[in-house]
Amino acid sequence: MIYEGVEIQETKLSYDKILKNTLAQSDELTIRFINGLLGDNIPLDAEVTWLDKETINDKNKGIVADFYPKIDGKIYSIELEGDDRGNMAIRVFKYAVGGAILHGTKVTNAELNISFPQPCVIFLRNTANTPRTLTWNIDFFDGQKVSLQVPTILLGEMSIEEIARRDLFPIGQFYLRTFEPLTKNKIDAFREAATELLESMRDAAERGAIPKYLAPEMQNIVREIAENTVQKSKMEVDLTMTTNIVETLPWVDYKEVFRKIEERGKAEGITEAQMQIALNLFNRRGKDTSKIELAKILRDQGISDEIIQSAIKQYEGELAKKQKKRSSPER
Repeated sequence: MIYEGVEIQETKLSYDKILKNTLAQSDELTIRFINGLLGDNIPLDAEVTWLDKETINDKNKGIVADFYPKIDGKIYSIELEGDDRGNMAIRVFKYAVGGAILHGTKVTNAELNISFPQPCVIFLRNTANTPRTLTWNIDFFDGQKVSLQVPTILLGEMSIEEIARRDLFPIGQFYLRTFEPLTKNKIDAFREAATELLESMRDAAERGAIPKYLAPEMQNIVREIAENTVQKSKMEVDLTMTTNIVETLPWVDYKEVFRKIEERGKAEGITEAQMQIALNLFNRRGKDTSKIELAKILRDQGISDEIIQSAIKQYEGELAKKQKKRSSPER
């Protein structure tokens, strides 16, 4: 679409495909997402088994079935439903594997314990009809009734800071959709949210919360959603102005980010090696040679004064511990 000489792109996206592709490409990202969503504390190195990974591909189009990761002995169900406009809700259930156990099989009466799955519902957009709370009224065949209050998340009411703190970037990719329809009154907030989202994703990639091979792909999804949001605003605001917003957002060059991470890792490795050299020298000759002379030897090897002083402090601390231990009375 061309509007006043500016090309406006609208990309057909399948949000269930995007979310599934994102999670299925990284076990650790999936664990972080589940921990942040349900308040679990699953170790980040826990084994993750996907029960329907055959539908994964590199296209973010098409509809896929519900999907089920098995993590740390529990099965999680992630279900998405919505319309072609992206008005979607995500339902997540946690099932306890082996939750149904038959007790007392050798007696007349037996007891069956069943753990009801823990639910959570996420609404990706806020509309006039979006419920703020959910209650499931469950009717059993024997006439019993149970009302269950279901935890509900409205993505549009979350802050970027909360998304980052809870490692919910797999749904954070969709955050800019919460500004639809984009009106003149929302433009500044849209720009600020997009900037904060991109910067938070960059920070998450730098600390390893988003894998480096996924970060550029997730940013591309954010860009496509931003462009779609702009395109759908053609009846509300000037498209040339909003298009300029998208183009001037702080899109991250992840090649440069990961180059700096690698350089920092190398530098930290060098620092650790030099620290060990300094400690070894103090441990071998600290009793017979002054610290000034030892520091000169280390400087001649290219080791900085900062590392030398850190080594001296650590050496003296270990020496004091040994002396205190020797002077303690025997029990």
